[in-house]
Amino acid sequence: MKVLLASAEIDPFAKVGGLADVAGSLPKALADLGIDIRLIMPKYRVAASRAGDMQRVLEAVPVLMPSFETGCAVDMAYLPDSRVPVYFIEHNDYFDREGIYGPPGGAYPDNPQRLSFFCRAALAVIEALDFHPDVIHLNDWHTSLIAAYCRLRELPYATVFTAHNLGSAYQGTFPKDILSTVGLDPGDQRVAAAGVNGQFNLARAGIVFADMINTVSETYAQELRDADTAGEIAQLIVQRGDDVWGIINGIDYDLWSPRNDSHIAAAYDAGDLAPKATCKADLQSEFGLPQDPDIPLIGMVTRIDAQKGLDLVADILDQTDHFQLVLLGTGDTHLESLYLEAARMYENVGARLEFSNTLARKTYAGADFFLMPSRYEPCGLGQMIALAYGTIPIVRRTGGLADTIRETGTDANGFVFDEYSSSALQAAVDRALQAYADKKRWQELIANAFASDYSWAASAKRYKALYEAAAQKRSTGPSQ
Repeated sequence: MKVLLASAEIDPFAKVGGLADVAGSLPKALADLGIDIRLIMPKYRVAASRAGDMQRVLEAVPVLMPSFETGCAVDMAYLPDSRVPVYFIEHNDYFDREGIYGPPGGAYPDNPQRLSFFCRAALAVIEALDFHPDVIHLNDWHTSLIAAYCRLRELPYATVFTAHNLGSAYQGTFPKDILSTVGLDPGDQRVAAAGVNGQFNLARAGIVFADMINTVSETYAQELRDADTAGEIAQLIVQRGDDVWGIINGIDYDLWSPRNDSHIAAAYDAGDLAPKATCKADLQSEFGLPQDPDIPLIGMVTRIDAQKGLDLVADILDQTDHFQLVLLGTGDTHLESLYLEAARMYENVGARLEFSNTLARKTYAGADFFLMPSRYEPCGLGQMIALAYGTIPIVRRTGGLADTIRETGTDANGFVFDEYSSSALQAAVDRALQAYADKKRWQELIANAFASDYSWAASAKRYKALYEAAAQKRSTGPSQ
């Protein structure tokens, strides 16, 4: 089977969020299953600097836009530690910029045209390369137009649309006048179905036009069918019925290993936990906290956003006489200010408002607990990474958090609360602190954390089945 995976960001070449992690790790597991998997993304300025040696494979590929013709060049590199090719579409006017989607805190006004170009170029490039995939795997709204172009042009490629996050801020909603920019007919019923409230929604376009759709956990796929949770997009999800799958993300245990992590203060594993105390002391030092080996330390590595439950955490900061809290991330300026002030007010609270891979790894390794009290969480990778480092998650039961963390049973690996409230969060933290004080139970939790396996192997098999379903559907008739 041949698959082209299209993504606006792929780690390590360009990364804004978890989408890049998935796009940079899932393909390796798919290749292990014998799939001829290739990737395609824009050649951003940052990608050109991170890819090392690129090979020019196409010098000039014509790309027809709605009202003019342009073109692109194509370079190729490989995903690190693999032979999975990555094609980089070069168009300096669109992609040779400081940011990926926009300047800090903003978006480029010509993003619809940039993304339309990328989607059209991807289809032109595979023709020029004489690579004819059975399936094109689209990731989030940035690539959804590929599904639309495939169906409207009656191209033979099956399409799978993966929605990594369908929160209202992550659907790609624009004024309807972008339809002329991206080359879609407002009179087409399928195009009209992608509109909402007088605007055009690119995530809805992916759901309407793709042969198959999936989200990144089984629970999130079910939550999206509930209008109270998902809003107006729920109706589309329900209409697509069995075409919508839920497949949990995985992590690469070669990349996330406390035994091999060069960023942390001391290497350790399930068989030798003693050096984790060194990592804890190092984390306390990094955040300016008292050097106390016995006080429970809770870590957060997160986008600072209302979705992530930081309003709940703010309500329990006055309890930090009993535990320490460190927060790493950037985002909402109001919440950033709140946590900077908390770090000044409370001796046991530390905040670093930055993105730092090194500090993130130090947090996973040095914390005793990892906190994710999300309002919603399509999948979440942080809780899986924390488990790999023997750090116990405290999470709200939603999306992928519900699918990966268990508080009861012989394989209990964390603490879970249901109601989105500060009192429910406080109760979960209290239960966690009680377990920390019970050394026998604490050791059992850590052992279960290390035994939790969320590698890509099982999920890659599910993706292969999804690709086969999409190819079968494309071969037997038109998509809905």
